[in-house]
Amino acid sequence: METFAFHLMPYQDIDNITEKKSAWPWIEHEYDPEKGAQYYQDYLGQLEYAAELGFDGIGVNEHHFNAYGLQPGPNITASNLAARTDDTTIAFFGNLPALRENPIRLAEELAMLDNITEGRIISGFPRGIPSEYLAYGIDMEESRSRFEEAWDLIIKSWTADEPFDWDGEHFQYENVYIWPRPYQDPHPPLWMPAESEESLRFTAEKQVPTGLVFQPVETITEKFGEYRQYAEDDYGWSPSDEDFSVMRAIYVAETMEKAREEAEPHLRKFYQTLTAGVHIGVSAGMMGDQPYDPEKWDEYVEQLHPHGEFAFNYDFEEFQEYGETIVGTPEYVVEQLEKQYEAVGGFGRIVGQFHFGDLPDWKVRKNLRLYADEVKPEADKIGDVNP
Repeated sequence: METFAFHLMPYQDIDNITEKKSAWPWIEHEYDPEKGAQYYQDYLGQLEYAAELGFDGIGVNEHHFNAYGLQPGPNITASNLAARTDDTTIAFFGNLPALRENPIRLAEELAMLDNITEGRIISGFPRGIPSEYLAYGIDMEESRSRFEEAWDLIIKSWTADEPFDWDGEHFQYENVYIWPRPYQDPHPPLWMPAESEESLRFTAEKQVPTGLVFQPVETITEKFGEYRQYAEDDYGWSPSDEDFSVMRAIYVAETMEKAREEAEPHLRKFYQTLTAGVHIGVSAGMMGDQPYDPEKWDEYVEQLHPHGEFAFNYDFEEFQEYGETIVGTPEYVVEQLEKQYEAVGGFGRIVGQFHFGDLPDWKVRKNLRLYADEVKPEADKIGDVNP
């Protein structure tokens, strides 16, 4: 099993949202550029450190107007990491083609990064959560058709052997033929998270690896099972472990007690403030309030998405029980990875969120080091038919 180190890069200085009744897009808070600049240096350094420790890959993603994640331009993040690393895969677990006015520009930038890194790019294209569409003023009802058309346009831009015209529902171009061409043949490997039947069928039909984030083991088992069923029954192929990724918040320490003590307050900040704050902001947007109205706070909370409600009522024991967080000794983390692997029918990549909330730099580096030294050698063997 591969291990990737994923980073949201949050802005940490957001107070408990219940105190200010604040939510995405965080209008009750001020952005301090001195702190923001330091966060970027810390976060990029943490991913560089993960590469030095021998992690199989490092992951970036995309969010807008958002303290939850300071990466409106993940290609910029990736270009910085390309210069900091030599042979580690750089994976986009979020690059949102449906938001682009010109998806061809995205195809060009990724092809450029693929050349700069000599083929170290994995290109993840999620459809994106509602806050991204609210931020850019794009009708969420158009999200799927925009996404699927942009996907097809990008793939054709990477692979067409002669100039082509494109006359789609959302995008129209003439004489498309990009330079540079991708370094990898025919293009960077693709990845797409999927939960709905439409998305699961889309990925299974195109034989694109999939994954899930922020879900209990039971849900992941169900969704991976659906993907396998669609692939085998409807599209004539059989997925393997390499077609599945699972994301988990992970913290490793010397004892169970120390792991909880060091991680719990920062997990609470991540879930109860940053994650729930995004969900509450989305509730406001879906109810026609953009930005949110603090006077309607209770109404927004009542309309929370199930995971938003789960995060808002964060409980350490529940998250551990459901497997969304894995906090403990190296032995415990290995045991949980093995259990989850068996429960969901196998997966080839664990995407670890080794930073969360306001976890300080020293704890992140300690976490990464302990995982690399004491967990990863055992995690590498999970799923190996010839251990």
